Order: sequence, then C-alpha cells, then structure tokens
Amino acid sequence: MEFFLQELDRKRVNLPPLDAGKLKYFACIIMLIDHVACVFLETAHTEYGQSFMYSLPRGELIDSLLRAVGRQAFPIFCFFLVEGFLKTRSRPKYFMRLLLFAVLSQYPFQKSIFPRAMYFHGSVMCTLAIGMLTIWVIEAMRHAFLTKNAFDTEGEKSQNGFGNLPGSAGEGNPLTMITKDASGIFYAGLFLLVSCSTVYGFCRLAALLRTDYSYGGVITIVLLYIFQKYRIPGLFISWAWLSWYNRLELYSAPAFFMLACYNGQRGRQHKYFFYIFYPAHLLVLFLLRRHFFGI
Repeated sequence: MEFFLQELDRKRVNLPPLDAGKLKYFACIIMLIDHVACVFLETAHTEYGQSFMYSLPRGELIDSLLRAVGRQAFPIFCFFLVEGFLKTRSRPKYFMRLLLFAVLSQYPFQKSIFPRAMYFHGSVMCTLAIGMLTIWVIEAMRHAFLTKNAFDTEGEKSQNGFGNLPGSAGEGNPLTMITKDASGIFYAGLFLLVSCSTVYGFCRLAALLRTDYSYGGVITIVLLYIFQKYRIPGLFISWAWLSWYNRLELYSAPAFFMLACYNGQRGRQHKYFFYIFYPAHLLVLFLLRRHFFGI
C-alpha cells in the first residue's frame, strides 16, 4: 500500500511548479469573488424583498458560476494550515494568531454573510483554528503513545517539501507506523482510539458553533495532515471527502490540482496580509451592501 502511494506521489514531479505565495494570493482573489456573489447577489434584497440576483438577467446562473469558482479557496487555506502547523517555530503562537483573527473576523463575517441569522455562525477562521487544534492533539497523542521505534523514519525526508522538521512528517507519519510487538499494537490501538475520539469531539464543536464548512472542513484538514507524505493520493481523498460532504465542492477540483503543483517554496508573500485580508474584505463588502441596499 505504501509503495503504491509513493508511486502516485512521484507523478507530481512532472507538474508545473507553483509556490505558496502564488497559491495564497490566488485563493484570496477567489475568496473575494465568492463573497461578492454571496453578499450582493444572494444576501442583498430589492425593495420588494427579493434577492438581488433574481432582478438581474441570468442572475441565478451568474451566482452559480461565481460560487462554483469560489470553491477553490478553502482547500488551499486548509493545505497551508497543515503546512504552517508542520513548519512553524511556535505552534502556540500560530494558534493564538488564528484565534485572534477568528475573533476579529466574526463580526464582519456574521454581518456580511448571515445578516438576518438569529444564531451564531463561526467564520472559516474558526474552522481553521479548530482544525489546527485537532491535528495538534493527534500529534501530541502520537508522541505520548507511540515510541520512536514505532515509525520507519531513519534517513526519511518528506516528499512534499516539509522536510525533517521537529514534530512534523519527518519524525513519523501515522501511515508508516510499524508495530514490533504486542505492546506496540496496544499503544497503536490506544493512539487510534484517542485520535478518533479527538476528531469526533472537535467535529461536534465545529457543528455546534455552525462554523463555515463545519465538520467537513475539520475532517479535510485531518486528511491533509494524515496524508502529508503522499500528496497526490491525499489531495484526491480530501477532494472526494469534501465533495461528498457538499456536492458543490466537486467544483474545487482545480484547486486540488494546483496544490499538487506546489513546489514547497514560500515565494513572495507577506505573512499578515492573508490574516488581515479576510476580515477587511468582509467588512468592506458589508459596508458597501449597507450603503447601496440598506442591509
């Protein structure tokens, strides 16, 4: 099985290279397109109480096309959340940064996407924060229950650009776990039990908070983490899961193809731009809609 996954992953060497900066900026543009459709075509209403898209010629078609295009953003953010988790020098700081911008994003998200909602709806930043917590606990449980000998990692270098980083795929991967004896099997079983319980618990939390993408997004992040060593099959499995969770995510296939082209390079980017862009563009869209439509 592992040989088959490695062979699939080697196919990506012939794909055109894309660095992280290009992929993230692309995701921001796509997300803006998606939210413009949601905020103005779906949420804005005419004086007769009708969604604005119904007042436009082929408005429903335009909305469907823009929302389909917008499906490309979330997989890219999930992928780089996992990479950031593996590469960051300080996971607590990384998580606190996610949590901070989740709080800052909540008001513009709720007002722009769910202006009439009576209940709390968590933004995608909440989903990403919960997803990071999930894989963080799984990583901690791996270190707690599985000895270093339980992984075949000698001289191993990750094929997805992560390398042998502390606490990352270079130290081991659940898919490469090798149990030597009954004790190893016991702790491996305990690790799987606790990990599955962790995933279930955080999925329930995402559903309770009604976060964007809910438990579907959390499981997508977990899948990308589990298959970190085998990018091609991991991306395909993640896309299949996300598409099963929401049929509209079938249109996210181009994003997963682009992620297969990721060359492991950071590229030109500003770290805080992507955090600030999310609440900032939602706030601007909300203010524009209120100015023109009064809501």
